[in-house]
Amino acid sequence: MGRRGTGRESAGVLVFARDSDRIDNIQLIRSPSFFQWQELTKGWIFFTVTSMPARKLPSFIAQRIIRGRYLFLKLNPPSTTDLAVTCAGWEECAPGYAIKRDGFRYVTLEYIAGGSWELETHNGKWKVGPGTIFTYGPTVGYSLKALSGGGLSKYFVGYSGHSAAGFIAKTGLKGAKPGQIVQSRWLHDLFEQLIEAANLRQPARANISRMLAPLILERVRADLRAEPRFSQAQQNYEHCRRYLVDHYLQIRTMADAARACGVSAAHLSRLFRRFAMESPNGFLARMKMNHAAELISRSSVPVTAAANAVGYDDPYHFSRVFKRVHGVAPSFFGK
Repeated sequence: MGRRGTGRESAGVLVFARDSDRIDNIQLIRSPSFFQWQELTKGWIFFTVTSMPARKLPSFIAQRIIRGRYLFLKLNPPSTTDLAVTCAGWEECAPGYAIKRDGFRYVTLEYIAGGSWELETHNGKWKVGPGTIFTYGPTVGYSLKALSGGGLSKYFVGYSGHSAAGFIAKTGLKGAKPGQIVQSRWLHDLFEQLIEAANLRQPARANISRMLAPLILERVRADLRAEPRFSQAQQNYEHCRRYLVDHYLQIRTMADAARACGVSAAHLSRLFRRFAMESPNGFLARMKMNHAAELISRSSVPVTAAANAVGYDDPYHFSRVFKRVHGVAPSFFGK
């Protein structure tokens, strides 16, 4: 495959990783008839074929996952732990996804990023959508069922420690009732930072996860609205945001992105201003410049090559946008 690494093969998956004893960030594709390889910029290669066996992941990862990105830390933490992240992830779910848990080992936050769902706990039943957040754990069960035929995605983070339940209660999520996040951008970013920590070596991975654990809970507390209010506008925003996240390297103009999302450029702008407090152009530039900075700093890619990789043919224009986003010239990241 043209890369150094350790190959691990078993019943439907071949994984090449930099470190023979470390497969922390798992990106997979499950489908009845799917065959695909994917190369990630950090040197991880995941080769997935039909029927990825669930036993290769912890047993609590549900079935009917199309794509998933996960962080697994200490799944059996010491009893002296106060508050720690044990696991986190983002999942794109297949139509017909359904799960029922009578309880769960970890005190967990689950955040709906896309799609229409039915959530049921002992306190009631709700139709929920993007921005909905709820909690479950050792004494709180739930069931979650997909209603829409696509665009089904969600984040989760599991906490352990004797203070975990108290920290969750302080967010305002009580009584197994869902809430609504008013400004989703910030929570999205924190979840992504947490999952991204899987690509770091120790002790950075543990340190960043430890610092993000209370920060996520504080962000929920600050942005939580008591009752979920599922709106089509927020559904449209999440759909458009997901498209930009998945295709930011290929997007050249916002008009093309809006067309692919099925909305006008003006409507796309209104959605981002309303739900992210920034323009879609600003969001796209941030995604591209973050990617470029990572190429330059971690992979020692020349500035011109990094510019081309994120769709900028003019290196001077790239440098101006880069400095506007990061506050320094791209050459600073290559030092």
